[in-house]
Amino acid sequence: MTKPMLIRGGILLSMLDEEVPYDGDLLIEGDRITRIGDRGHFTNLPDGMDEIDATGCVVMPGLINTHTHTPMTIMRSTSDNLGGPSPDRKPSIPPDQDWRRDLTPEDIYRSSFLAIAEMIRTGTTTFVDMYHDMDQVARAVIESGIRAALGWEIITFRVDPDEWLPHDEEIARRTFEECAHFASDWHGKGDGRVMALIAPHETSTCHEPWLSRSAQLAGELGLGITIHLAEGEMEVEYCAECYGLTPVEVAEKAGILNHRVIGAHSLHLTDADIQILAGADYSAAACLGAYLKMGKTVTPVPKLLRAGVNVGMGTDSAETNNNLSLWDEIALNATLHGFLAQDQSLISAREALQMATVYGARALGMENQLGTLEVGKKADLIIVDMDRPHLHPWEGALIGNLVYAANGHDVRDVIIDGKLIMRDRVIETFNEGEIMERAEQSVRKLRERFGLPHRYHSP
Repeated sequence: MTKPMLIRGGILLSMLDEEVPYDGDLLIEGDRITRIGDRGHFTNLPDGMDEIDATGCVVMPGLINTHTHTPMTIMRSTSDNLGGPSPDRKPSIPPDQDWRRDLTPEDIYRSSFLAIAEMIRTGTTTFVDMYHDMDQVARAVIESGIRAALGWEIITFRVDPDEWLPHDEEIARRTFEECAHFASDWHGKGDGRVMALIAPHETSTCHEPWLSRSAQLAGELGLGITIHLAEGEMEVEYCAECYGLTPVEVAEKAGILNHRVIGAHSLHLTDADIQILAGADYSAAACLGAYLKMGKTVTPVPKLLRAGVNVGMGTDSAETNNNLSLWDEIALNATLHGFLAQDQSLISAREALQMATVYGARALGMENQLGTLEVGKKADLIIVDMDRPHLHPWEGALIGNLVYAANGHDVRDVIIDGKLIMRDRVIETFNEGEIMERAEQSVRKLRERFGLPHRYHSP
């Protein structure tokens, strides 16, 4: 049984609309926030509770990463300076470092645990993931204490050097069944911290009729969907050639948009596409850091938000973005759109922070459980140490400092589901050193298999 926990004297940043941060106390009992109030005003507190002094710190909701691929973390930096695939340059990872088909279930477990360690350290309390062997990711989620929404990818093509995305019925049937079995077996595990999603990979890599079958499966199981949508020009060209439609129109026709959907990227959108998405229960997952690194266009976040489309933040994988810290994404969303349009007012600092908390919870359909500090909500929160030179002075400029100056190293404590996962920058639910060493063992084995030299050599 988890002890009650009192967080004393922090600057409470609830993320509720228009609520001003204030010095206060917050009580956690079980997995819920049970009291919030002015500093030192609580009476009749539970016996034997754990107390955390948050003086000089911000207490705020945990961050929500709405798109990543944790099994790819051990491929960090393998595609540097290559950019994304194009019709003339299809591989985005060097062949001798494209280990995706060679990862064992144990590699995926180790890679995911490494990603989870990084996310916990930087204040992410919930993440959305899609890949294969997601039972191994779920295993790491349960053992670590983090919260996640996971989908086993449904793909319908085989890798063929002479043909781009050739349909393969056997692969389609197998991955569809794997997705269905994973969702049925794992949804709700880990005291509800594991949530399953249906995950058709993309409109060009999950061919019909399997795209429609994915929508039907979501309906049968009562689950949401995560999908890459309108990510690249090749997807747009494929949908135009095969269906005579945009990727959004393909998703709508297949019934995907009849469900709650987290659409990773959402880059190449027409005005008509945006109107379709505004009429659906759709959330875009913007991964700006990955786009900048890969030389892509960016999700039109201001346009989507003004049209009424919810937008969360993602990091994408460490292979494309190199790090999984949402603080980088928060700063980018608050600055990059204004730079591109020469209009700094497009995304305010507060709205950028909402994208990583409130809007992320909405994307998961959990806005009544996560995203703000409120009595009755899940106790998923972080404590950010503001007593650091780069965050002073913060009198009157608290949110601006969090958005433009804070980074993942400023996160001091992490609480998920009412449990203290990281205290004073020490993760308490697993041995971080062992997690890093196991990931290194997997990488050494993969490099040896491909005949690569010592890992510190120049490519």
